[in-house]
Amino acid sequence: MVKRKRGGVFVIILVAVAALLLVGYNIYRHPAMFRHLSNESLSGEEVKNLRATIAAAEDKQILVAYFSYSGTTRNIATALSEELNADLFEILPQEEYSNVYTQSNREIRNNERPALSDAVENMEEYDVVFIGYPVWWHATPAPINTFLESYDLSGKLIIPFYTSDGSDIDETMPTFLDSCEGLAVYGGRRIHETSSLQSWLADLNLNFTGEETSQAL
Repeated sequence: MVKRKRGGVFVIILVAVAALLLVGYNIYRHPAMFRHLSNESLSGEEVKNLRATIAAAEDKQILVAYFSYSGTTRNIATALSEELNADLFEILPQEEYSNVYTQSNREIRNNERPALSDAVENMEEYDVVFIGYPVWWHATPAPINTFLESYDLSGKLIIPFYTSDGSDIDETMPTFLDSCEGLAVYGGRRIHETSSLQSWLADLNLNFTGEETSQAL
């Protein structure tokens, strides 16, 4: 009887340890889970009005800014800038990642803002700013938050795009929007291949080709 009781206690301990390990693993995989994330970006109606104003402008100035680690986002951003004849800017941290997995997780968990190696000197000239990035730990990489908070982006359309084969926009937008106080965030989409760029640009309905349609926001 004693041995049976001891065996039952041992099983309970094993189950408890396994449960704790599973919880800990999931917390590590979702480093933004327990952070307070705000969304003080502009309302849908405000974004709609700004979109209409920018779409009606004949000479739109466009910037494609991106952060890329493996090169996937760089390829998409380069193709997008060529498609739109837009300026291209790479978001680079001052210090390279020596262990991208642990460092990126820590940055997201601690809401860090790593310093960047360069800046856009003429940001005030742009009407539309595309911002591209990979999805890290179900969140926005911290250098993107640094970039968003480094400029006055009010009055511009901020269009995020992210490269991932599996993650959904709902996973990454909360950490993106956390740095978008007073900004017009519009039309974000997962783009994992260049062949989907034209249909996305058409859906944005920003009159990039001089032929705006009557699509609603």
